[in-house]
Amino acid sequence: TDASSYDPILGGSGADHALLWPIYDTLISFNPELEPQPGLAESWDFPDDKTMVLHLREGVTFQDNTPFDAEAVKFNIERVNSEDSTVSDLKNVERVEVVDSLTVKLHLKQPDSSLLLALSDRGGMMVSPTAVKKYGEDFSQNPVGAGPYKMVKRIPNGEVEYEAYEGYWQEGKPYLDKLIVKIMSDENARINALKSGEIDYADAISAGNIQSLENDSNIVLKDVLPVRIPIIYINASMPPLDNKAVRLAILHGINRETLNEGINFGRGEPAMQMFPSEYWASDKNMKIEYDPEKSKQLLKEAGFESVSFTMFTNATNQYIKAAEAIVGQLKEVGIDVDLQPLELTAATDSFFTEKRAHAHYSAWTGRPDPQMTINYLFSKDSFFNTGGYSTPEIESLISEAASTYELDERAELYKKISRKAVLEEAIAIPVIFEPVTSAMNQKVKGFEPNRLGKPIFSNIWIEE
Repeated sequence: TDASSYDPILGGSGADHALLWPIYDTLISFNPELEPQPGLAESWDFPDDKTMVLHLREGVTFQDNTPFDAEAVKFNIERVNSEDSTVSDLKNVERVEVVDSLTVKLHLKQPDSSLLLALSDRGGMMVSPTAVKKYGEDFSQNPVGAGPYKMVKRIPNGEVEYEAYEGYWQEGKPYLDKLIVKIMSDENARINALKSGEIDYADAISAGNIQSLENDSNIVLKDVLPVRIPIIYINASMPPLDNKAVRLAILHGINRETLNEGINFGRGEPAMQMFPSEYWASDKNMKIEYDPEKSKQLLKEAGFESVSFTMFTNATNQYIKAAEAIVGQLKEVGIDVDLQPLELTAATDSFFTEKRAHAHYSAWTGRPDPQMTINYLFSKDSFFNTGGYSTPEIESLISEAASTYELDERAELYKKISRKAVLEEAIAIPVIFEPVTSAMNQKVKGFEPNRLGKPIFSNIWIEE
């Protein structure tokens, strides 16, 4: 899909990043495992748990040749936190202090361990203050960042053309003079274009199409099991899902192994929590037992002779196929689900904003930092926790994790939160992890998938 907006603070789609990253470098970067790396900030430190100091790179310019400096960072972060912005990841930043031209101090309202990697997301994408002032509301049509490529042409929902920015701060990059991205929503069209040589790279190849491409010697496949995860969002304020026994009956009534075989052809992973097993924040010992008898017993003990509820899903083949399988499995334990497929935007608005259904089978697109995922899915005040359900213990653990900066300590806290929020309370129900697979011809080099599951094009070169 095309980006929902080429202004980082206005877009709302998790698919935007691949088209924004060529234009906008971020304050913090990350490696394929989503560990923080230097970006436009070459280093950082935390003098205390409510202060973050960023040390910026010298000699960086935006694509309009204006300087990237501390004043530009202050402008950007205040813009991210303005009323015009859809980005909430930096709301804990109370004040931005310019110490000198290459040093910025962020004063926080409260400790926030997610802040570092939040600065690798939209909140850390640096736009040119001069260009924002020049173009005003038209900035998204004239985007200017400090990234490796300038956007020089765009046909909405058709094609985006980027050219190398000659003044880019990383010497020798970008490798390509030009990058053309074609918007092809149909997967078969992408595959055919790749096979014919019309394009060099195609993204988001489903498990069902991988086998045919594996047998083509001209094509290279690269995949990753991302932090993106299809889940059942629950509105725990609506009967009967306000009853924990019903939520737990759903949790144990889903055969994730069968779904992984049927949907992913065994290439994914049954989801036992909100993080894939190889991710640093996951609990490798946590398991959701598939136990239909337990589901029936839970309903019986809670006094339910029958249970029914409405579930939305996105109206695409992949979602409908998985959702129908879930409906069939739950029927076997005495739970009737009225499945209603809706177009993506309509489903999102109807469930999260208008709260018109008990549940919604859709993807959590993942975030660079696990604290962001925990906050969004399990905090009682989160938009994505539709029923606003949590417990004092879970809220306390979330706050403790936010104020803990040591990685090992954070990982232990996320394990506790996962067990409480999923195994004990079923605030949201993980289903399966689906691999993200990219296909490219043999001459494409340098592409490396990452756990976010969103492609980064700035490292690509062509071997001739």
